[in-house]
Amino acid sequence: MTQSPAPIASLGSPSSTEEMSLDILRDAASRKLVGSLFYCDLVQEGRELRVTSQITGLEMRNAYHEQTSVKNAIKTRGSIAGISGILDVLTASTAPGAVFGRDDADSTWSFDVLASIPSSGTPFYRMTQEILDELVEAEKDDIFQMGRAYGDDSVSLPMLVKHFGTGLGGLGEAIHSLVVGKTGAGKSTLAKMILMGYARHKDMAILVIDPKGEFADEIDGYEVGASGLPMRGILKGMNRATRRFGITQIKLEGYELFEEVMNALGFDRDLNIRGADNKEELAKAIVEIIKKTEGMKLEDLRGREKLVAILEAIRGAEVEDEEDDGYLSQIYKSKEPKDALRKQINRIVESDDHRIFGTWDFLGYLFEKGDGSRPTISQLVRNVMDSKAGERPLAVIDLSVPGNRRDFNDLGDEFVNLKDANDERELFTDAIQKKILYKIASDLRRTCENIVAERVREGNRDNVNTVVVFEEAHRFAPRHIASDDEDGKKLKAKLIEAVRETRKFGLGWFFIDQTVGGIDKEITQQVRSFYCGFGLSMGEELAAVKDMIGGDQRDLALYRSFRDPASFGKGGSKKFPWMCCGPVSPMAANRPLFFNAFGGEEFVERNSLHVDRTDRPMRLARMTTKASRAKATNVRTVSLDDLEENFLG
Repeated sequence: MTQSPAPIASLGSPSSTEEMSLDILRDAASRKLVGSLFYCDLVQEGRELRVTSQITGLEMRNAYHEQTSVKNAIKTRGSIAGISGILDVLTASTAPGAVFGRDDADSTWSFDVLASIPSSGTPFYRMTQEILDELVEAEKDDIFQMGRAYGDDSVSLPMLVKHFGTGLGGLGEAIHSLVVGKTGAGKSTLAKMILMGYARHKDMAILVIDPKGEFADEIDGYEVGASGLPMRGILKGMNRATRRFGITQIKLEGYELFEEVMNALGFDRDLNIRGADNKEELAKAIVEIIKKTEGMKLEDLRGREKLVAILEAIRGAEVEDEEDDGYLSQIYKSKEPKDALRKQINRIVESDDHRIFGTWDFLGYLFEKGDGSRPTISQLVRNVMDSKAGERPLAVIDLSVPGNRRDFNDLGDEFVNLKDANDERELFTDAIQKKILYKIASDLRRTCENIVAERVREGNRDNVNTVVVFEEAHRFAPRHIASDDEDGKKLKAKLIEAVRETRKFGLGWFFIDQTVGGIDKEITQQVRSFYCGFGLSMGEELAAVKDMIGGDQRDLALYRSFRDPASFGKGGSKKFPWMCCGPVSPMAANRPLFFNAFGGEEFVERNSLHVDRTDRPMRLARMTTKASRAKATNVRTVSLDDLEENFLG
């Protein structure tokens, strides 16, 4: 049996099953106590119980110092011999955390319930790694290490990152998670650690929706951040199949998205159409022509002749009769702009190398069926969720502007005219992101239900066992949204619906953001695992954090004391503090836990992860101008040291 260390406190009065008062022993008064884990032992109905807790704050009282006469004396003396320091009483008020029980010393600890109160004077001990490992022995196969106890670097806090399946070690249903923290709080690194926890479950599929591109860059082999976490190498070491999908690697669908992409590509600008209403009418006219024209369809629009046919239909017959001017009257009401548009169309039709043909060809490429190598969003979503056990992928949908710019510039010379215009246009806009995200959320919601229904009919009770990682939820499901943002309203409603209804099918959402208060409450209320880093300690953000953790002021006080990781000088090791609650650890009960996250290499070592280091990480070039960003590619720059001796053959 593991021996307990010397006690550091004893149970004081009053105490209850909800809150315990600890009297700190004199010999322990100078030790680091706040944030450290503690425990006490008792017997409950003949069963050994071990009650754990994490102290979030201390209080010192000296009754004599509170007397007026002593206060006056202290004004001149500073301290009173025999009173100051000697008669101090140090106490802590804490709530019971996880409770473990066993029948005898030879049995394994298991979870239990505290239904009685230890007697006053019961000793409390500081947790050691050996004792902690003994307590969670039954959970060892599910333990994942991500950091040390906040107040004790000698103890690693055991965390749980379970899969959602019905098999061994699975939860049987999904849970939704949220990682938040200001820039520099280490949230991307912690999120990647949690993601690696999911990735080690071979029967779990992972879909990352990446508006920022950080996860996509990691998958592509770029060096991201300074944490030293070798995410790509870990995934390769796990033999986890990974693939990144930029917008150009997905076959787009639907006329609504077609209109949005067409506008983003600057098709209206090539026709010298500037007004917002006129642009909208142009897009409607083109869609109507495609639908009406025999043999013309969204999947087969590439080629000069198809665009010429559409432009001629817009122009109509060149006669004075206003009733025979094609779609010009739909786009413009007055004669002068209609004549100008007609002349522009004539110039384009008579030209062989106008830039609009490159624009049109790329637009057609994004929506064409091609050789079938580019999946639709529906196919991609289903392929991820319905993948076979043991062959489950990690797929990243990269919606970031930088990543998709690089993809676009790597397509070759067939869109060279559009590349020349890339420095003055945003080819991948926020509006396109919203429409693609709406399609993804819709397909996830519908497809997970269909897959489970199909399996049930076959006598299979397996759920889809998939986690969806989603960055920047506050942009797409904000608490407050503009009244005229119709796309935003639709997307927010669809995300809320998905978060509410996919859990029972084994599809969980894992959100990463800089804010809690900015995310719609309908989403945050569905979150069960919550990780909160530095920076959300004021105003609406603090109120939202308080709602997430239950509102105990002691926990909030400790969270607000978190030091900004950027404030650590060169003389000390930088720390990344976190508060977490929910089913995140075998040590978690109804109170948050506090820990300092590992660095990348220590994370690998503590979890005995195999890292495939055969790839040297690439570095993304710093893009300081719009023109340089427009010309960025995924081509890796190498030095002479990277080349093999016989590279010339």
